[in-house]
Order: sequence, then C-alpha cells, then structure tokens
Amino acid sequence: MMRILMVNHEFTVTGSSTAFFRLAVHLRGLGHEILIVPVIPDDGPMKTRFLAAGFAIETSAPLRQFDLAICNTICSASVVLQVGGALPTIWFVNEAEVALNILLKAPNLIPAFQLAAAVIYNMPFQHDVFRSFTYNLDQSKFHTCSFGVDIDPEILARGQVRAKHTAFRAVQVGTIEPRKRPGDFLRAAARSGLDVEAIVIGKLYEIDEAARKLVDENPDKFKLMSGLDDGEVFAWVESADMFCLASGSETQSLSAYEAALLGKPLLLSDLPCYNNIFRHGRNCLMFPPGHVELLSLSMQVLAASPGLRQQLGEAARETARGYSNARFFARFEAIMGGVMRGRQRVLA
Repeated sequence: MMRILMVNHEFTVTGSSTAFFRLAVHLRGLGHEILIVPVIPDDGPMKTRFLAAGFAIETSAPLRQFDLAICNTICSASVVLQVGGALPTIWFVNEAEVALNILLKAPNLIPAFQLAAAVIYNMPFQHDVFRSFTYNLDQSKFHTCSFGVDIDPEILARGQVRAKHTAFRAVQVGTIEPRKRPGDFLRAAARSGLDVEAIVIGKLYEIDEAARKLVDENPDKFKLMSGLDDGEVFAWVESADMFCLASGSETQSLSAYEAALLGKPLLLSDLPCYNNIFRHGRNCLMFPPGHVELLSLSMQVLAASPGLRQQLGEAARETARGYSNARFFARFEAIMGGVMRGRQRVLA
C-alpha cells in the first residue's frame, strides 16, 4: 500500500473536483494512505466533503513522506513542476482550450508535461490539442481515462423540486460563465415560442446582460439556481423534458452524461469532446456553438415529438452507461500500476 499526495486545484464543485474526490475515496478503500493538498486553499463545498469523508487536508507536506503524487487540472501544473522530479507524478489535464490559453500565457508551465510520469486526458481529442507541447516526449506516458458517471437513485431529492407550471421544462447544468453560454440557452427558449421553463443550475460567475434581463423580467419562466447539492441537481434534471448544454468549449461535460443516465433527450453544442460518442440524430440533437436559432428550433422539434424525446433519451442512457466509475477506476489503476512499475525499474 502507498502513501499518496493528491493535489486538487481548489475546493469549488466542478466535474473535475467531484471525480477527484471519488478517486480519493476509491484509493483509500484499496488501503492507500491519502493526503489532500489544494493549490488554492480557500474554503469551498468540496473541502467540506473531503473533511466529512475523513480525509486529512494540509497546505503543504514533505515529499519524502509519499510514494506517489496525483495532481488534478492544468492549474496544478506549478505543483507538477515542484514535485515531478522527486516523486512519480500522475497529472490529470482535464481541460482543452482553457488549458491551451493558460499555457500560451504562462509557457514556463509547459515543462510539467515532461516532468510528469504520466499525463491523463479525459477524452481522445485532447492529445491533439497539446501535441505541439508533447510531440518530442515519450508518447507512452500520455493516456486517455474518461471520468466515471454513476447516479445513486436514492439521493435524488425529488421533494425539493417544484411541480411544472409550464408545458415543458428545459435544464442546463454547469457553471454560469461565458464558456458555458447559458445566455444562448435562455435566449433559445425565449425565441422558441414554447410554453417552456428554462433553468440554469450552477455556480454564478458571469452572465451576459441580455440573459440577465430575461431572468429578471420573467422570473417564473427563466431561472438561475446555485448552491444545490447533487441530489437536488439530479432531481431537477430528472424533472426536465430536455437537457441542454450550450457550451462553446468542453472536455468531457459530466453533466451531459449524468442527464443521459437519467434518460433525458440531450441538446448539445457540436464539440470535439463528443466525437463518436454523442451523435446528432442517434442519441442527441446538436447545433453549432452560438447558433441560438438552431438550438431554438431543436427545442421545438423535441417539444413536438414525445416519441423522439423518449428515443433519444433511451439512446443517450445506453451511451452513458459505458462510462461508469468502475471503468474509470480500473483504467486509472492500470495507469498507476504502470507508473509504479516504471519507478521500481529505475530504482533497481
């Protein structure tokens, strides 16, 4: 059994931080000793979750105490640079364009790719995103390991969800920020002419003025919700007639997989992360990012056809079932085992 240093970016609730928490619980269950160290030590919901689960949290720790480091997100690149030369380090790079922009602005972080013993991407397309930084490195250290998605039906807080007062309910889940384009979702709902309630669930960072005006002037139909726990979020998604993710950029988009597990018909922007997984007309409907009119028309198509909603929802569920936590853990354990075997060969 090993002593593992797990470095998370921060304690906000994101798909990456949630998956990292699940991984920590799994590794501890295998008998490993885990210490959590955040890059940004500010309090947040994930800190409460880690502490409630009995994890020790420190702001720093002597590296000699550990056998392995696992760093999460591009924002832990500075830690990879610090520990990668002393400890075998596995680095989750869970971003695409966002990470690329960070590296272009801070090229001093690029050597982290070399120092990490293994680099894990969520989805295959990321290998191409970072190719210019990694083409001269040993390609066997770069892996794809998609996060797992499972939903325990017992946690759904259905009692917290208000009954529909409109013909349709559409939900988008994700941080409320420009990259997720929540304003496009709200404007598409408004433009559709449908009797639809459009709800965006996630931590509020920024929303455009026109979308804010829609929410302020039509509070019964357009809503922003923050501070919900997983059970409440899943219950709201379950209550919806359709799920939308209008993002301009995504890596794996766990909320779409969660909605799929709940059997919801998906409206997704056409992004590389969905290649050969979610396909227009097969298990979702797609639209170009920023194309509000086509998103609006897609909403109308789903609203007009209960049969299509059911067909796409069932197909989406079948797709999402292939991305379980068990699969994620098994793949990660294989990568971790390879890293440690390589370390043993070096020491020998």
